[in-house]
Formats: sequence, C-alpha cells, structure tokens
Amino acid sequence: MSMFGILLEQMLTMFTLIIFGFILVKANVINSEGARQISTILSMYVMPAAMIASFNAPFDSDRLRLFGWAVVAGLLTLGSRILLNELIFKKEDRIDKYAATFANSGFFGIPIVMSLIGLEGVFFMTAFIMCNNILQWTYGRALISGDRKAMTLKKAFTNPGMVGAIVGLAIYILQIPLPTFVWNAVDSMAALNTSLAMIIIGSYLANSNLGEIFVHWHAYKSVFMRLIVTPLLAILIIYLLPINNTEVELVLTIASVAPAAVNTAILGRLFGGDYHYGARMVVLSSIFSILTIPVIMQVAVQLFGA
Repeated sequence: MSMFGILLEQMLTMFTLIIFGFILVKANVINSEGARQISTILSMYVMPAAMIASFNAPFDSDRLRLFGWAVVAGLLTLGSRILLNELIFKKEDRIDKYAATFANSGFFGIPIVMSLIGLEGVFFMTAFIMCNNILQWTYGRALISGDRKAMTLKKAFTNPGMVGAIVGLAIYILQIPLPTFVWNAVDSMAALNTSLAMIIIGSYLANSNLGEIFVHWHAYKSVFMRLIVTPLLAILIIYLLPINNTEVELVLTIASVAPAAVNTAILGRLFGGDYHYGARMVVLSSIFSILTIPVIMQVAVQLFGA
C-alpha cells in the first residue's frame, strides 16, 4: 500500500475513534468530569509513557546526532510560525495565533508516527515535542493570557511531556538498565495513546454546538494556516537542513501537519482566553486534517524521496 493509502487508512481509523468518543458522551457513558479525567490520564501519564518507551534502545551516537537535528528543526519551524502568525493575525486574535502556531503533535502526531514508522519514530517526535512544550508554556501562555509576565520557564520544564522526554533521554544516554516488566508496563500504557486521544477529541465534538463550529468564517483562516501554510513552510525548512534521513524528515513533517493543539482550549480556560472558541478551533482543524494530512504528507514524500 502507498504512503497516501496508509495515511488515509490511519486517518479514517482515528476518525472512527473520534466518533466513538462522540457516541460515548452523547450516550452519557462519559460526562464532562469523566472526559476531564481521561484527558488528565492521557496528558499526565500516557503520552509521557509513549515518549519514554521510544528511548528503549541501545545507545547510538548517530541516532543522538539526528535527535539534535530534530531539536534544531523543531525550534526553527516553531519560531518561523510565531513570526509568520504575528504578521498574519491582528494583536487581539490571540486564540487564532495560538491555534495556527501549535499543533497537536503528541495526541495526533504520535499515533500517525507509530502507524507509519513505529516506536522508533516517536524517538525523534519527542525532540519536536520538547521544543513545542517549551514554547507553549512560555510564548503560548503569554499569548493566551495577554500578559508577558505569564511566561515561566518552570512550567516549560516541569510539564508532563517535558518530564517524559527528559527521563527517556537520560535513560537512553546513560543506558540505565530497567527490568523487562517495567518496559512492558510502559509499552502497555503507551499503547493507550491513540484511543484515549481520539476519544477526548470526540468529547470536544460532542460538547460543541455543531452549527457554531462551521459558521465562524474567521476560524477558517486559522485552520488554513495550521493545516496548509505552516506545514508547507516546515517541509521547506526541514528540506534545507542537513538531516539527510528520510525517516526523521517524515517524523518532523508529521509533527507539523497535525491539527490545532488541545491546549488551545485548555490554556484558554486556565488563562482567560476564549475557551469555547478554542475548543471549536480544535474540533474544526481536527475534522479538516483528515483530508489535509494525507495530501501534505504526500508532498513531503515526493520531496524527501521516501
């Protein structure tokens, strides 16, 4: 099967899980508190476990070098998005800027990487997620709150995703021996990532006014930037870097094609942004990403010669 076919099948699988999450909420199997608890389990434990699991491999200096290039690519692509979106959007369009800048690389990107490349690919995705977390909890938090004093390096380095990345990297570099049953448990937790992430997005869909999701025309500009413009910009940056590894290049592309980060809604609620508009942005971009991700990834495949 071609890369396009594999991606389309994976997107349809994820969409089916989103619908399952939607049904669970509508059938009152999961209420808003249950959805919040699942979201907490996912972000606090399951996603960090997936990141740690990807570091379960013998040390390889060349692999670590590629990890470093993935960090460089992550910082450059995110930095270019910030600059571009500051030019494209007005000062008051805080939620739109955030949605167009930060992708759902963990919840949406990791499942795609695992389906195409396997756990090996999550190793390099972790590098991007580290950069994403640092900027979400500094620039992103200040953007949502409208207060530059809200930037805090403590949050940038103590959030679960960053802790998972640091722990995994330490285990990998120092080759800390862990019992097989521990790795088996971590792998089992990591396997929950796709299902739980899609169920949470389905809960957002179920708790949204479906009519309102599609009538805010201004949101389409943000979705276009998130799903089309910034991924193409990322592909160009990745192509120009001396990475010379197709697998890493594709992983970094996947990190950029994902829909708007769930934090668009979560941080909106925490720091005074428009939570409801943020949630609708997450849902709208997730729906359209089912069509855009296979197409944009096909462009990357042609360019990187996969």
